[in-house]
Amino acid sequence: MCPRPYRMEKRRASRDETRQRILDAVRELLSSDASPALTMEAVAGRADVSRLTIYYQFGSRAGLLEALYDDLAARGRMQRMAEVFQESNLSGAIARMVETFVDFWSTDPAVMRRLRAMGVLDAEIGEGIRARDARRSHIARELMKRAGANAGKRTSARSAEAAAVLAMLTSFETYDALARAGHGRDAIVATLRRLAECLGERPFKD
Repeated sequence: MCPRPYRMEKRRASRDETRQRILDAVRELLSSDASPALTMEAVAGRADVSRLTIYYQFGSRAGLLEALYDDLAARGRMQRMAEVFQESNLSGAIARMVETFVDFWSTDPAVMRRLRAMGVLDAEIGEGIRARDARRSHIARELMKRAGANAGKRTSARSAEAAAVLAMLTSFETYDALARAGHGRDAIVATLRRLAECLGERPFKD
């Protein structure tokens, strides 16, 4: 067997391990209330790598943040979002969307909370968060557009209103308010599903 493919695989595994160690370091920094600002220097120190290694792995601070968002999504099993659009009725799709986002937010709420707080003052972090929030709003709009089309009516205004409500119910801010009030995952899902039921019953009824 030629040793070259083995060496390449070994190098790839080493790069992947380093990449994950850097992402874990970012998460650790964000979950610590006493952590410094999210600088490349702070990340390099926590991951025990050089700044050059971070730039080699991610290209830039923006690339690092993009990878962080993707890592959080993978940890939160956001790939299950495809199941939302496989539901045969609107009520089922809304219930699935609620469950998926609650599970996502509850995966690492301390990191989510810190990122969103930092996003207020840090334009780069804020831009990434707004991009993710826009995806959630887009999913809500798509679900409501389908419901409006199935209703066979001109319901664009009502559809937009319902989508805005659904996006609000599945936001981190809504989850966090309930979690901070002492509600667990199942209770939060049940509460949000009850609130969203009116959207799934007959949202375009006159």
